Amino acid sequence: MVSVHPHNFRALSACLGPPVPREGLRGYLIEAAPANACHPIGGPPAGGNSSAAFIVLISRYDCPLGVKILHAQQAGYQAAIVHNVNSEKLVTMVTNVEEIRQKVGIPSVFTGESASKQLRRVMGSEKGIHRRPIRNVCDLHGRV
Repeated sequence: MVSVHPHNFRALSACLGPPVPREGLRGYLIEAAPANACHPIGGPPAGGNSSAAFIVLISRYDCPLGVKILHAQQAGYQAAIVHNVNSEKLVTMVTNVEEIRQKVGIPSVFTGESASKQLRRVMGSEKGIHRRPIRNVCDLHGRV
């Protein structure tokens, strides 16, 4: 379960990169451009005095999930939220590509379409992402 005040939604942590910290992550949510992050994406705005992180919202499909997360990291985001399209089904984000697995160093979660709509309503404002423990294949079998 992930919380972006005042919204709660179901999400699964990726099995690559670190998990969202237990204390959560406070930051600004920005939609990826291009939205699917299959190619390098634009980074967060420069400047600002906030110590808050920049978190990117990415749509599923068109390329491997690990590529999306790596593009988010390379653009300068501190976390990524990947959402399903036309579905609430949650999937565990993994990669079989060792090079991507070794390079990913930001936390990411996967969520459904309705959560992405809620998130777009708070986009641009500084909100916290808080992880509430749920059973996750990564936690049950160790991180991949």
